[in-house]
Order: sequence, then C-alpha cells, then structure tokens
Amino acid sequence: MAIQLIMTNKDGTSRAFDIQKDTTTIGRRRSCDLHVAIPAIAPLHCEITHKNGIVKVINCDPDSETLHNGNAIVSADLTNKDRVKVGPVEFTVVINDSETVIRRH
Repeated sequence: MAIQLIMTNKDGTSRAFDIQKDTTTIGRRRSCDLHVAIPAIAPLHCEITHKNGIVKVINCDPDSETLHNGNAIVSADLTNKDRVKVGPVEFTVVINDSETVIRRH
C-alpha cells in the first residue's frame, strides 16, 4: 500500500509527501517527519499511522485542531481523497493499494 499527502499551494502547484513509516509525525518541531514551520502548527500536531491496512490520523495536541474532511477530530480513519487540515495547511490523502504511485507536481 502506498500513501501520500498532497499539499496544494495557492498558486496551484503541489508537493507530494510519501508516508513510508508505520507512524509519521507532523508538526513544527524539526524532529517531526513532516516539518511544517508555521507558528499556527503545534510542535507535535498530529500523526499518520498505518497498521494492518488501516490508515489513521491522530491529533497529538489538545490545544490545536486537526481537521478530517472539515471536522475536528481526536482520531479518524483515512480513505483515499480525504482531506486533513493542520493549522492553515491542507493535505489530500492518496492511498493506492498497489505500490506504484503517480507523482503530481
């Protein structure tokens, strides 16, 4: 299973981030797997986990919201084309059951 987070910028360009570990951390802290240097994002904002074919997003900071398809969550299962918003940054989740991933730029 291949998992990507696609971040689309206001100018229409996008960046793809491969999720390759069982747990991927997202936050402002430099040690996070996906480091987002924006003050509105918590040092450890959320995690994307992948176990037994189930992909989840888990909010890690009770003072910061992680949104799943527009709804604030503590944790949520992710499916293809879901949206995860961390502070002002929104990602589209791409889950592909095969290992071939088409990169979009």
